[in-house]
Amino acid sequence: MHPINEMSVFTEVVQSGSFIEAGRRLGLTSSGVSKKISRFEDRLGVRLFNRTTRTLSLTEAGNALFERCENILAAIEDAEDTARNMSTVPRGVLRVAASDALSLQVLVPFLKTFSQNYPEVSVLLLQGDGGINLLNERVDVALLFERPVETSFIARKLIDDPWVVCASPEYLEQYEAPVAPLDLLDHRCLTIHAKGQTNDQWTFDGGDEAQTVRVNSIFSGIGLTVKAAALQNMGIARLAHFLVYSEIATGKLQPILTDRMKNEDRAIYAVYPNRQHLPFKTRVFVDALHQYINRNLIAP
Repeated sequence: MHPINEMSVFTEVVQSGSFIEAGRRLGLTSSGVSKKISRFEDRLGVRLFNRTTRTLSLTEAGNALFERCENILAAIEDAEDTARNMSTVPRGVLRVAASDALSLQVLVPFLKTFSQNYPEVSVLLLQGDGGINLLNERVDVALLFERPVETSFIARKLIDDPWVVCASPEYLEQYEAPVAPLDLLDHRCLTIHAKGQTNDQWTFDGGDEAQTVRVNSIFSGIGLTVKAAALQNMGIARLAHFLVYSEIATGKLQPILTDRMKNEDRAIYAVYPNRQHLPFKTRVFVDALHQYINRNLIAP
């Protein structure tokens, strides 16, 4: 086996944390991965992993080798990307991470045209409202609602995406529409639940200082289900602009308390690794997505 292939298998095991997961990503069985690691260790004459039936950890030699392997593999990928970028045709697999709502509301409609314009780019969509580890999943581009704290990533703002408090016209006809944030305490509210937390504390502009109201939640879920509940006249929701702009434009949902919404720096960002040579496929994808969003999403 070529040393570079051995390094790739070894690095995948470390990043994924198990032979099984590494095998899934590489298209190998866990026993196949184990054999390749054993041959790698035999060739080097050192043990790279401490293995038990339940745990897998790096030895001192393995830890030192891992850092070197990451740098070597990154350099090889950069070199290949440099060569690819000399071509005018982007190609290859692009791993894109986004929430379920962004995937269905924005990415799928966008990909219809993108795939026609760039047929040699294959998009692998990784969905997850609970968060995705960008490094472990080897993500090329992630769509996030905030800038990452890690300096190893670049964040490009695609569009502002403020919160919108809204309800169906039918609900607002049945119940008196709130005119102040505290009026929400007398209403049935629908809240987003993600990453193990329910967002039932809504913040508004209170003049000199922000005003936070803990609403009475009768239903919680991901943004898509909360929007569906609002459309079924179940209550008042606070949802991202991108998720409800179409329903507001058609009158299916009505924004409320618009004069009291806090001006937060909330947006949709395209986040990608800070690399010397950005892959051509990544650059083309982000540029096209930015154009699509600003052309098709009604500005907040």
